[in-house]
Amino acid sequence: MKSVLQFRTTLCSSMEEDTVASTAEFQNLFEKEMIDLFRLFLQLTANAEKTRIGLILARRECFAISPVAKEWALVWMRRMVVRVAIHLVLGTISAPHHDISDEAGPHEFHLQGSKVHLDFLRSSIVILALPDFERLAFVICVLEQNSILDCAHLLRRSPRDVNDACERAISHVVSVEERNRQKETAESSTSFFGLCALK
Repeated sequence: MKSVLQFRTTLCSSMEEDTVASTAEFQNLFEKEMIDLFRLFLQLTANAEKTRIGLILARRECFAISPVAKEWALVWMRRMVVRVAIHLVLGTISAPHHDISDEAGPHEFHLQGSKVHLDFLRSSIVILALPDFERLAFVICVLEQNSILDCAHLLRRSPRDVNDACERAISHVVSVEERNRQKETAESSTSFFGLCALK
């Protein structure tokens, strides 16, 4: 009987070692994803110093957590980045302060970030100029593709507030990017005609 229990304990331990991300694996993953995590932090905080501090805090959080499956390690790491960034920007812990599940009707807020195809804006610096709440909602819902309800829980706001903030942010970022594109096109046309005139 004792040998059977020892075998089961050993088997469970070895299975856990195979499926759970170790500290070393988290370390390697953090280093591998450092540039992208830095970009994400900067988009969330719009502040280089908060980004530097946040990366240190998020790294500590990842190493201190309970076991996480290897296939979810990157998702969990990005989640830690979002939570730490929210704390640094808003001074709050990203946990719901009240039950918001009843605030949205059955057909409201069905639009998810993944359905907004704005991936070309991922490198836009216009995001950094958005107000804190709009910027956080935009990055979490649109760029990170979390649901509006999940974002509402993280930001401790209602789904309606998050939905409205996303719409305002999208409208602003798209319009500024469009103006910039038109300006660049006009400038390149002017310089082209200027070169032609010189010839």
